[in-house]
Amino acid sequence: MYTRTVTQAPDKLIKNGAPVFGTFAAAPELLDIRGVRRPFASLPVPSILTNLLIRSNIACVFNMGQTMCSVDFFTGVLVGFIEIVFWNAEKRKKCAYRALIAPWRRFIPYSLQKSAAASPNKKRKLRIAWNRKRGAFTFTCSITGDSARPDVKGTFSAAIGSECGAEVTSVLPSPVMRRCKAAYKIAASIRGAFNFMPRAKNDAQKDSFAFTNGSMLFDMYRAYYKIPTVNEFAYGVGKIDARGVSFSIVSSSLDAADPGAYNENFLFIDGDITPLPPVKITYPFGIMGRWIIQDTESMVDLAFEPHGHHSRAHSLFVLSTRYNVLFGNFNGVLLTKNGDQIALKDFPGIVKKHVLRL
Repeated sequence: MYTRTVTQAPDKLIKNGAPVFGTFAAAPELLDIRGVRRPFASLPVPSILTNLLIRSNIACVFNMGQTMCSVDFFTGVLVGFIEIVFWNAEKRKKCAYRALIAPWRRFIPYSLQKSAAASPNKKRKLRIAWNRKRGAFTFTCSITGDSARPDVKGTFSAAIGSECGAEVTSVLPSPVMRRCKAAYKIAASIRGAFNFMPRAKNDAQKDSFAFTNGSMLFDMYRAYYKIPTVNEFAYGVGKIDARGVSFSIVSSSLDAADPGAYNENFLFIDGDITPLPPVKITYPFGIMGRWIIQDTESMVDLAFEPHGHHSRAHSLFVLSTRYNVLFGNFNGVLLTKNGDQIALKDFPGIVKKHVLRL
């Protein structure tokens, strides 16, 4: 049975100019990888310049029952952006919103103890805040739509550090030991309410609902990015027999040269965490067809059937991004670290493919 050692988080992720690699329970004070000594081999470039090559992003996926949502924050040297996509599985309807953020706006914080990530765009107001001392995590949004997309207002909260929630931090080679990627993840149950208010005169039907038994996966990253960087994600978020079941599986051009020892794949069942082995993500029928997600340790055997798709390409100066987000269901089997089978039948989730040229 595959396993990875999970230890207590260090006080700093970079010590004496070198990354502290490993998988850590809970969170350090800061998700900060600045100060790595000579991350690009023997080039005598000072840290103040190599720090500019670090990119930060946040991904949050949450399931409210009838509606799922994917949120992405990204910040680079020249520009940042936010992207939020709602998918109503019952109506097979999506609503997507994006905003570019000026480069001097640093809207992804370093602190993992008490802070917030917020969009400064007046029409795309999003705020994700956390306070680990109080065990509180909150999301709020106030989004202005148009004739084709509704205005959206909503909020949810989660109790982090509780028995039904889980936190984990990974520091991984990216892909060599000189450079690193740091990832912080939260899986938790959520409760909240959302209002979707159409602006079109011929569409007077509002969609308002509250929920008390939703699920969330939150990722926060910092990494030295390649040119280009290709990331593929598979997120399952939901409930099975009243238990919160979530998983986060990532395949990336930033993956460590030894992914068996260093990866960021996890299965979360309530507050229990199972490290998963490296996984191969393929889509032999095209990106809009069935995705196959498997490992060589017989712990992950999944198929993803997409029902909704959102794509966007954007170019600005030297920044180019191509995003694909697919909403659908997972079917297959996952194994816990104790060898228990978790059977997934039409389990809600999202897969993503991101290509970034920076």
